[in-house]
Amino acid sequence: MKRSNMGVCAFVCSVCCALPCVAQANPWNGSWKAEPSTLKYDGPTISISTDAEGYVVTRDGKAQPKTICDGKPHKDSSHAMVTCTKMGSGYVVDVSTNGKRTNKVTTTLSAGGKTMTRRNEVFPEDGSSPYTVTTVSKRSGGGTGMNGDWKTVSFQESQDKGILTIHVDGNMVAFKETDNDKPVMLKLDGTPVKFMGGTMAVKMDNPHTLTVIYTGDDGKVRRHNTFELSGDGKTLTETDLTPDPSPSRMSMKFHKM
Repeated sequence: MKRSNMGVCAFVCSVCCALPCVAQANPWNGSWKAEPSTLKYDGPTISISTDAEGYVVTRDGKAQPKTICDGKPHKDSSHAMVTCTKMGSGYVVDVSTNGKRTNKVTTTLSAGGKTMTRRNEVFPEDGSSPYTVTTVSKRSGGGTGMNGDWKTVSFQESQDKGILTIHVDGNMVAFKETDNDKPVMLKLDGTPVKFMGGTMAVKMDNPHTLTVIYTGDDGKVRRHNTFELSGDGKTLTETDLTPDPSPSRMSMKFHKM
């Protein structure tokens, strides 16, 4: 309830006391706990082809530059230095920029060759603690070893605590996703702010819908999240869309703590 309305409410109560006057809290505000059992994930499909020199990943019909796996550093298209080493039936890839490690990716196959696990250890540029993103893919097309088509079926982030916090105050919102250390202050009109090498923007489309858009430093949308508030204010439903070249769709429910 707006501050000016609270003054009117207090005046009316002091005169007649016939109706209760309670300033209602914004239904968005509070902590929201993820319900893992409601998770639905439709991940991207990629194709991998290998040879004695290394491997090529194809996403959305577009082949990426070959990763050379000879244990030596090679400069990629983004000027990062990539060192790939073969490890059994998989690979370990170290990535560094300007002499600082940014990622260490370990890819392994299950004994039967039907499941591929990719563990990406991320070293944030701001010096904060490293975290891991683990994805599991199932073979969806023919091939042996890493060769063939792979459908991502699950993912997990080590820093994800499963708690979403929101606090709306006027035309501002303090918004903290489940995997962030602290909230980000944003306007509710979709004005972007700098965030993790790109931008983040939040817009309240209507009283029951928040849209969150994450954009990379290249200006392209990396994630498009929609949060729907239930009529009773007890449940949030998140729908997370990631566009090409690795399209995915995720949805999950949260309940107010």
